[in-house]
Amino acid sequence: MKEKRSRRITQWIMAPLVPLVIVGGYFWPYLGYVALAMMLLMFILTLFRGRFYCGWICAMGAFHERVLALVSRKRNMLPVFKAKWFRWLLFILMMGILAMRLISAEGDPAKIGAAFVMMWTLSTGLAIFIGFFWQPRSWCAICPMATFQGVIAPCNYLLQVAPSCKGCGICRKSCPIETNPGSFKAQGFVTSGDCMRCGNCVVNCPVKALEFQTSGQAKGCSVLGSLGLK
Repeated sequence: MKEKRSRRITQWIMAPLVPLVIVGGYFWPYLGYVALAMMLLMFILTLFRGRFYCGWICAMGAFHERVLALVSRKRNMLPVFKAKWFRWLLFILMMGILAMRLISAEGDPAKIGAAFVMMWTLSTGLAIFIGFFWQPRSWCAICPMATFQGVIAPCNYLLQVAPSCKGCGICRKSCPIETNPGSFKAQGFVTSGDCMRCGNCVVNCPVKALEFQTSGQAKGCSVLGSLGLK
């Protein structure tokens, strides 16, 4: 499958941050602030580009897609990875663990950094486990931060699906987390919070029926929709 060269280069630059923070953070916990900085960048970009951070910049996503993919069995993701209840359950559990670690740090900068190192280590461990058996970026479908992004700005920079779409399924095959833009043809926009705005489907569409919106908001797109309540 084709992809944008600039995206591939960006991901290879970001991927080494994962072992750097996890391994280096064990000896120097202040590296955990790299994870915190990435989270802040994610929140800012989400306000303008939705889940663009996930598709292009996320270090863990890049590591899974570029490195883990070399050994992954690449089986189709389990249906539970798409279930809203499972994603929010994982969100509550992970954020609860982080909150407890931050509270126990009692303002100590080193312990705060160690808390974020711990979260990256835990997340990466889980991601490698499920990414080995299923799609390399399966974790990105259930990642707590990705779930939260869908709440912050679910209607920004949406993928448009033109009437010329033939429903061939190539877009789904090119998506790192098995989103199917063609199934949103009737709506005209991919309103699912799963879309990472990576652009793989755009460059692989044989009839050029896909492109990202430059302004406005899609009809039917809302926070309630991203939460699965609409």
